[in-house]
Order: sequence, then C-alpha cells, then structure tokens
Amino acid sequence: MGPSNGSMVSTDDFRLLMGRLPTGVVAVTAVRDGEPVGLVVGSFFSVSLHPTLVGFCIGRSSTSWPRIEAFNGRFGANILAADQAAISMALAAPGGDKFGSIDWYPSPNGSPIIRGAVAYLDCEKTASHNAGDHVLIIARVTRFHEVRDEGPLVFYRKGYYSLLQPRSGHQPTALSG
Repeated sequence: MGPSNGSMVSTDDFRLLMGRLPTGVVAVTAVRDGEPVGLVVGSFFSVSLHPTLVGFCIGRSSTSWPRIEAFNGRFGANILAADQAAISMALAAPGGDKFGSIDWYPSPNGSPIIRGAVAYLDCEKTASHNAGDHVLIIARVTRFHEVRDEGPLVFYRKGYYSLLQPRSGHQPTALSG
C-alpha cells in the first residue's frame, strides 16, 4: 500500500488502510415472521447523549438489514464479547440459518439478546442517510443493559482480537477464527 497522490484512491488500498483502525463488533438483531434475523456491524458508535442515539453503517447489498428494518424499525444491538468470534462469523455469513448455533433470548422489545454478549441495547430507527455504497442508520436507544463484565470482541486487520480491560496491564490478544 503506497501513498495516495490525492487524485486516485484505490478501493483495495483504502480498505487496507481503514483495516488498521480497530472496531468493536456488534450484532444487530430482530425477529421477523417468528424467526431471528441478524447481521454484524463494525461501525457502531454513539451519536448523542440527549437524546440517546447510536449510529452504524449497513452495506447496500445486505439482505438481512431489510428484514430487520421491517420490524417496525425496532432492533437490538448486542456488543459481542471477546469469546464470541464464532457468533460474529455466523452472523456475517450470507444466507442460511445464522442463528442455528446461537443461544439467545428476547429483549423487552422482542429482539434477540445473544447470550454471553457484553451488553445489549434496544433501539428504534429514527433516520437513514445515503452514504455511498452504504446506508447510515441513526437509532434512538430505548433501553440498555450490561449483561457481562467481559472485554469486547475487536476486529482489526482482517482478524478478531480480545481487548482486555486496561486495568489488567495486558496487551490485546489475537484470537483464532
């Protein structure tokens, strides 16, 4: 990957560059026609404290997001724990029964809470904005709960990592996946 001269930005080089920024792994979930549906985002972020808003980006080619969005705009956001890389991979895979090996229970709004996640948030979509080959989703947080005092799952340079609590004095650990 070389420097950009400002006139042409290679998509592949840009992807490699942005891969140097670690991101948390969040599973966005809902129930549609009695079945759980979900996907994984690595762009989940806080937007506002008053009101409590979060945001994330979804690729336009996603087949899961339209099914989640159709549930009255309500969904759950599960902050995955460091030991949940397999869940992230299952939800990131196209098609199939993504929840076949995932243990979950319903949140107060009916969205799947993935057992063992660090935390979950019940959300309601308030806006969406075109953003190139993605859609930026803004949602109001209606309730949240920390479920487990564990380090989050982190994605960095095409791999999963464990981000241990800073007070432990340990460095992040690469996970197999």
